Formats: sequence, C-alpha cells, structure tokens
Amino acid sequence: MGIVVLAIGKTDEEVMASLKESLNHAFNRPVSIGKELPEPDYAFNNKRNQYLATTILNRLVKGREYSNYERILGVVDHDLFVPELNFVFGLAGERAAVIALPRLRQSFYGLPEENTTFQRRVLIEAVHELGHTYGLGHCRNPRCVMFFSNSLSDTDRKEPDLCESCKERVFI
Repeated sequence: MGIVVLAIGKTDEEVMASLKESLNHAFNRPVSIGKELPEPDYAFNNKRNQYLATTILNRLVKGREYSNYERILGVVDHDLFVPELNFVFGLAGERAAVIALPRLRQSFYGLPEENTTFQRRVLIEAVHELGHTYGLGHCRNPRCVMFFSNSLSDTDRKEPDLCESCKERVFI
C-alpha cells in the first residue's frame, strides 16, 4: 500500500501535505497521511531534554494499524537523540523511519525563519531516512540525498533526490 506519513504529536499540516506530494514523486509510490499519533512522552529523557529516537521508532514498528503499508515515516516536532550522538535529524529501521523538525528550522540557530529552506530540509531528511528503509546505505556522492549529514550544511548541499546509482538500487 505504499508509504504512510504520521505526525507524532502536533506537527504543521503544511509540512505533512508537502511531504505527501514530494515523497510520492521521490519514490514513485502512493503516499498517505495517517492519523496523528499522541505526543511521544514515553520517549522523553529528562537529563537530555530530548526524545529518544529508537523508542519512537520501535513504537512505530509495533503499531498494527499501519502494518499493511510498505513503509512508515513518523514526523516529530521535538529534538531527537540516540545515546551515542548529541542529536539526530532522523533514524531509520527496517520498514519505518522517524524525522525530527526542530534542527531543520533556521530559528533553532537564532536565524530568521525561511520556509522554503525548511521544507527542502524536511524533504531531504525524509527521503534520506526512507532510503535507508529500502536498503540504501550512505552514498559517497555529496549531492545525493543518501550522503551522510554530519551537520546542517551537509544537508543543505544535498539534492532532495537519489543519485542515479542509488535510484537503480531502490527501483530494481
């Protein structure tokens, strides 16, 4: 049944609508918007004041409501981390992924908000994490969406599309 995109807690409807349209184009698969899930309080870490991405990802995978979808993408408007890193823009498992919006916004860094830049970053992170669910690793091409982002400037250098080499591996 394609890809389902789920807001985890309150998430801007414009972000979700844009993802639906753009992901359909990126993966050539039907994309649906699922029912908003509750705030991920179960994943909050008081010491770090962040949410544990692996806990959210595990919750997405266990949800039976979306088990007939090919892939699941959770979108959360909270800062995410994994124990070995200060933060993550997103995280992927075998058939589900989650992306975090806060660090994709200019305002997170004390800069004026720029919606076009923000929407582009959201798409890049979504395609990147979903690419992992389709078995893609990190690409050596710094313009490919599957290139590893160690910083936001890495994300901004990437195109929102898979390079030809990665595209061939996903759509075989």
